Amino acid sequence: MDGQLPPPNYDNQGPGLVACAAVAMAASTVAVGLRFWSRAVAASSLIFWWDDWAMLLTLALSHAFLALNAYWTSIGLGRHAWMIPLDHLAPNAAANVAGLTLYGSCVCLVKLSALLLYARIFKRSSRAFVAALAAVAALVVVWWAVAAVVPWSFCRPWRKNVEPLVPGECHPQKAWFTASAFINAALDLLVLLLPMPAVWRLQMTARKRLSVMFIFLLGYSSAFLSFARFILIVRNPNMLAADGPTADPSWNLVPLLYLSMLEAPLAIFALCAPSINQLLARAIKYRSLASLFTTSPHPTPVGHADDARRRGRGGHKSASEKASSRKLWPLSDTSSTTAIADRSQGDSDEEQRIDIPKGVIQVSRDIRVARQ
Repeated sequence: MDGQLPPPNYDNQGPGLVACAAVAMAASTVAVGLRFWSRAVAASSLIFWWDDWAMLLTLALSHAFLALNAYWTSIGLGRHAWMIPLDHLAPNAAANVAGLTLYGSCVCLVKLSALLLYARIFKRSSRAFVAALAAVAALVVVWWAVAAVVPWSFCRPWRKNVEPLVPGECHPQKAWFTASAFINAALDLLVLLLPMPAVWRLQMTARKRLSVMFIFLLGYSSAFLSFARFILIVRNPNMLAADGPTADPSWNLVPLLYLSMLEAPLAIFALCAPSINQLLARAIKYRSLASLFTTSPHPTPVGHADDARRRGRGGHKSASEKASSRKLWPLSDTSSTTAIADRSQGDSDEEQRIDIPKGVIQVSRDIRVARQ
């Protein structure tokens, strides 16, 4: 009975993978769209930074990875290996190698997007923090190159990687998958913890610093999926076996693939969440959907309207009006991590003292009151 195939089994996990891919693509697309929308209306001039473009590239590669997995289900993914026709073996092998390359590219771009976001938020930080960002980014790029090349070198000759029936030999892959999952999780942990010292040095109470740290942890919450992925591989390495009596990779791989498919979309959504929150806060603050379509929202909030009327009457502001209209940071606007970092680092550089007449009270941002 050795070598005899198991009885027919028509169970199929493919539809679940397709549904997961569709939902992940839709959610991540909406998140990036809202991010760019929020960034566009937040400033008078349309300026996007490197982290925005890196996020757009991450979205494109994530869509490619998800679309590949959806296609893969049509040629055998999610079904038992003995139910896959022989003429589908080569397309399955090619999809597997291409999927590994796209996955590695996606997760590395997610890390670079997060690092670029840190660079924008903490642009006035110390040189040591900037050097740490550059060092971690270099590690991510090196790992990206390794993760993109190694999957194409499992077998000799090279052609056997995409055509399993070609004569040749393939090296065991369990060690690679375990090591790559560990390195990916370790880099995620490094990216997750990197901004914490800078956050702790912010000029605010310990309670507020802890809340900001929690925001950053949520902003890179996809790291926990990479930890779960590593644990799953360590606990059940046979799910990746392509040969042997229990080998059924097209079926056993599905639980791991769910984590891989959700990792980049969840990271995209989490990294876009601060911008989405700003957009929602803007609509609530101005109580008008029209504020979401212009950099000069209407109606103007209380205080700004009075200021506009004073400008209209006199064409200029008095010293007391200038003092009262200085740039403030209300609590409702600090839900953005960018606003939090900018408020606590570098505002003192922008402070410019102005002459105030007698009897006028000047209130600065650090709530020091001077009367002359």
